[in-house]
Amino acid sequence: MIKAIIFDCFGVLTTDTWRAFVDGLPPEADAERARELNRQYDAGQLTKADFLQQVHDVTGQKPKYVDDMLDKETVKNEQLLAYIKTLKPNYKIGLLSNVATNWIRDYFLTTEEQALFDDMVFSFEIGITKPDDRIFKLAAERLGAEPATTIMVDDIERYCQAARGTGMQAVCYNDFQQFKTDLEKILSHN
Repeated sequence: MIKAIIFDCFGVLTTDTWRAFVDGLPPEADAERARELNRQYDAGQLTKADFLQQVHDVTGQKPKYVDDMLDKETVKNEQLLAYIKTLKPNYKIGLLSNVATNWIRDYFLTTEEQALFDDMVFSFEIGITKPDDRIFKLAAERLGAEPATTIMVDDIERYCQAARGTGMQAVCYNDFQQFKTDLEKILSHN
């Protein structure tokens, strides 16, 4: 029986400018190393200055360009936030994000939107990033649920696979309609 649903932020609740940046890198850039640097930054293992310089070193993109790109206005998925409101009476709702700062709480979600989530797990606060299975288990535990009674919603398939490896079910978010159909299929067997 499903008790909890955990949502990713970037690419699910909002656009993912970092992912678009890495996906758009030229072939000669070391995109995989850039992704690893981002995971280290999100885990609090690199300062912002070190992160920007090392990304420059592996991609050729100027630190100011990368910094400006990361500070770009993001678009909220209002349709999803409204849907989460309908789920809240029946399920514990979590937020799990690889993020290097408190941006989600301080700037992205309003107080009312934050209240939709029973708990928020941010990588920079705990020093662990997805796809490490410990972060998924911690997110479920903090909601008072077992992985087997939890669904993870993420836009990155390897993170969904990692969540499944802990016993969770997972929905890979491509767009709202596909997500809602897939989630409701799981919940209908509840």
